[in-house]
Amino acid sequence: MPEVLTTASDLRCSHGGSLVITASQDKFTVDGQSVLLLSDIAGATISKCPIKQTNSTKPCQKVATVAAGLSTRLQVGTESVMLATAQGLTDGLPTPQTWSVKAVNQNKLEAR
Repeated sequence: MPEVLTTASDLRCSHGGSLVITASQDKFTVDGQSVLLLSDIAGATISKCPIKQTNSTKPCQKVATVAAGLSTRLQVGTESVMLATAQGLTDGLPTPQTWSVKAVNQNKLEAR
Protein backbone atom coordinates (compact mmCIF):
# COMPACT_ATOMS: atom_id res chain seq x y z
CA MET A 1 0.00 0.00 0.00
CA PRO A 2 1.24 3.53 -0.74
CA GLU A 3 2.06 5.99 2.01
CA VAL A 4 -0.21 8.92 2.86
CA LEU A 5 1.06 12.38 1.88
CA THR A 6 1.58 15.08 4.52
CA THR A 7 2.80 18.65 4.55
CA ALA A 8 6.31 17.17 4.89
CA SER A 9 6.00 15.46 1.48
CA ASP A 10 7.96 16.79 -1.50
CA LEU A 11 5.87 17.24 -4.67
CA ARG A 12 7.47 18.66 -7.83
CA CYS A 13 6.80 19.45 -11.45
CA SER A 14 8.76 17.42 -14.00
CA HIS A 15 11.33 20.26 -14.22
CA GLY A 16 11.98 20.37 -10.47
CA GLY A 17 9.70 23.22 -9.37
CA SER A 18 8.12 22.71 -5.93
CA LEU A 19 4.40 22.49 -5.30
CA VAL A 20 3.52 24.94 -2.52
CA ILE A 21 1.01 23.06 -0.38
CA THR A 22 -1.03 24.45 2.49
CA ALA A 23 -3.07 21.89 4.42
CA SER A 24 -6.76 22.68 4.77
CA GLN A 25 -7.07 20.67 7.98
CA ASP A 26 -4.99 19.97 11.08
CA LYS A 27 -7.08 17.30 12.83
CA PHE A 28 -5.44 14.33 11.08
CA THR A 29 -1.65 14.34 11.33
CA VAL A 30 1.33 12.00 11.01
CA ASP A 31 4.45 12.93 12.99
CA GLY A 32 2.92 16.36 13.60
CA GLN A 33 2.42 17.04 9.88
CA SER A 34 -1.09 17.51 8.46
CA VAL A 35 -2.31 14.84 6.05
CA LEU A 36 -2.96 16.24 2.55
CA LEU A 37 -6.35 16.16 0.88
CA LEU A 38 -7.37 16.50 -2.76
CA SER A 39 -8.33 20.16 -2.27
CA ASP A 40 -4.85 20.91 -0.87
CA ILE A 41 -3.18 19.85 -4.12
CA ALA A 42 -5.76 20.78 -6.78
CA GLY A 43 -4.83 24.25 -8.03
CA ALA A 44 -1.70 24.48 -5.85
CA THR A 45 0.99 26.99 -6.80
CA ILE A 46 4.29 25.76 -8.25
CA SER A 47 7.40 27.65 -7.21
CA LYS A 48 10.77 27.91 -8.95
CA CYS A 49 10.07 25.95 -12.13
CA PRO A 50 13.29 26.56 -14.10
CA ILE A 51 11.67 26.66 -17.56
CA LYS A 52 12.04 30.09 -19.17
CA GLN A 53 9.05 31.89 -20.69
CA THR A 54 9.21 32.12 -24.50
CA ASN A 55 6.62 32.22 -27.29
CA SER A 56 6.26 28.42 -27.07
CA THR A 57 7.18 27.64 -23.44
CA LYS A 58 5.84 28.68 -20.06
CA PRO A 59 7.07 27.59 -16.64
CA CYS A 60 4.79 25.47 -14.49
CA GLN A 61 2.92 27.79 -12.13
CA LYS A 62 -0.17 25.85 -11.03
CA VAL A 63 -1.45 22.30 -10.68
CA ALA A 64 -3.97 21.84 -13.49
CA THR A 65 -5.19 18.32 -12.67
CA VAL A 66 -4.88 15.57 -10.10
CA ALA A 67 -5.03 12.37 -12.16
CA ALA A 68 -4.08 9.74 -9.58
CA GLY A 69 -3.29 9.15 -5.95
CA LEU A 70 -6.62 9.57 -4.16
CA SER A 71 -7.33 7.09 -1.40
CA THR A 72 -10.48 5.05 -2.00
CA ARG A 73 -10.81 4.16 1.68
CA LEU A 74 -9.33 6.91 3.84
CA GLN A 75 -11.07 10.28 4.07
CA VAL A 76 -11.19 13.36 6.26
CA GLY A 77 -14.86 14.29 6.34
CA THR A 78 -15.97 13.62 2.78
CA GLU A 79 -12.64 14.33 1.11
CA SER A 80 -10.07 11.75 -0.01
CA VAL A 81 -6.60 11.66 1.51
CA MET A 82 -3.72 11.87 -1.01
CA LEU A 83 -1.26 9.00 -1.48
CA ALA A 84 2.33 8.57 -2.67
CA THR A 85 0.98 7.57 -6.11
CA ALA A 86 -0.35 11.11 -6.67
CA GLN A 87 0.37 12.73 -10.02
CA GLY A 88 -1.21 14.98 -12.59
CA LEU A 89 -0.69 17.84 -15.02
CA THR A 90 0.54 21.41 -14.58
CA ASP A 91 -0.24 24.55 -16.57
CA GLY A 92 3.27 24.60 -18.09
CA LEU A 93 3.75 24.82 -21.85
CA PRO A 94 4.20 23.00 -24.12
CA THR A 95 1.58 20.62 -22.76
CA PRO A 96 1.47 18.14 -21.23
CA GLN A 97 3.76 18.92 -18.30
CA THR A 98 3.46 16.77 -15.20
CA TRP A 99 3.87 16.85 -11.43
CA SER A 100 4.41 13.93 -9.06
CA VAL A 101 5.67 12.95 -5.62
CA LYS A 102 9.44 13.16 -5.22
CA ALA A 103 9.51 12.05 -1.55
CA VAL A 104 6.74 11.10 0.88
CA ASN A 105 8.88 11.82 3.98
CA GLN A 106 6.85 9.60 6.32
CA ASN A 107 6.54 5.82 6.62
CA LYS A 108 4.06 5.35 9.46
CA LEU A 109 0.73 5.49 7.61
CA GLU A 110 -0.31 3.71 4.42
CA ALA A 111 -3.71 3.47 2.78
CA ARG A 112 -5.59 2.27 -0.27
